[in-house]
Amino acid sequence: MKQPIRAFALGLLSAVFVLGVSYYIEGKPTETKQSNAEMPASEMVNKLEAEGYVVKTLDEIQTEQSKDDEQAGPADEEDEEKTEEQEGKTPASIDLQIKPGMNTEEIIDTLYKAGIVEDRQSFTDYLTDQNYSTAIQTGEFHIEEDMSYQEIAETITR
Repeated sequence: MKQPIRAFALGLLSAVFVLGVSYYIEGKPTETKQSNAEMPASEMVNKLEAEGYVVKTLDEIQTEQSKDDEQAGPADEEDEEKTEEQEGKTPASIDLQIKPGMNTEEIIDTLYKAGIVEDRQSFTDYLTDQNYSTAIQTGEFHIEEDMSYQEIAETITR
C-alpha cells in the first residue's frame, strides 16, 4: 500500500516542479501589451479596419435601415394586396396528384391549401371513421370545391 501512495506523491511533486519551472522561465505575462478594455475606441476601429472588418456607427446603421424600410415599403403593400386577392378567390376545382409514399396528412394539407377542405381534423376523422384512410389510391384525381367529404373520399379511393 505504501508503494502506490509514494508513486502518486512523487507524481504530484514532479508536476508541481515542472509547472514552477515553466512559470519561472516564461515569467509573468508582459504588461506592455494593452488589453482591449484599455484600448481607446479609435485604436480599436483602426485595428479592426486593418484586419478587413467594416466598422459602422449606430447612426450609420439606423440610416441604412430607414432607407431599406422606405424602399421595401411599397413592395410589401403590393404583396399584401395580392395575398388578400388570392384569399378571396378559391379554386372551383383541383387536380389532386397522389404519389406513392404520400401519407394522409399530406393529401389533406393539399386539399386544405386549395380551399377544398375547410377543417383538416374533421376530414381526417371522417377518413379514419369510414375506413377510407387505408384505401387511398395513387394517381391524379379531379376534386370539385363543392364535393362532400364522402364524394372526395370515394374519388381518391377508386
